[in-house]
Amino acid sequence: MGKLGFPTFYSYIYQVIKNKGYMAIWQFQNLNKYGNIRTRIVYRQDGESFGINPNNFGPIVMVKRFKYTYKHSLLPPSLFISPTDGKTFIVPTWQEVIKGTTVEDIEWIKPKIKVETIKVENVVVKTLSSKGDTEYITTYYPTSGKYHCTCPGTWRTGGNCKHVKELRVKIGK
Repeated sequence: MGKLGFPTFYSYIYQVIKNKGYMAIWQFQNLNKYGNIRTRIVYRQDGESFGINPNNFGPIVMVKRFKYTYKHSLLPPSLFISPTDGKTFIVPTWQEVIKGTTVEDIEWIKPKIKVETIKVENVVVKTLSSKGDTEYITTYYPTSGKYHCTCPGTWRTGGNCKHVKELRVKIGK
């Protein structure tokens, strides 16, 4: 038995709340008399103790710190307390939460933004040499904006041979 007359496990929960010095939302789970799992969410003020009687809760009592999940890629979660009925909501999703919830009780899950990749084909032009015995391949790579040609003039002109110039005019760049 612990300090408060509860089994040691429940005294441990009390000590965690007292030592951390923050408000906490706790999730209790137990089996009801039909063998189904029942879940309750309980709010406790800073340092406020709580205890449970395992006889009234049924077998298998599980306790863990609870956080609401909020999914949005851009907007951080914020809370709105209704002036008419005092209910608390996570906005902009308008998810109702228990009274006393703070922003620290919300886990912000930022979904990964899906980026669509557009497959762009390279522009390839084949040109015969002036003698007509060799074929040169001039390529434009739209993703990088670069040109390449297989003719010997490419390295002589620093990559700006007559085939590349013709392809630039043809593409309009």
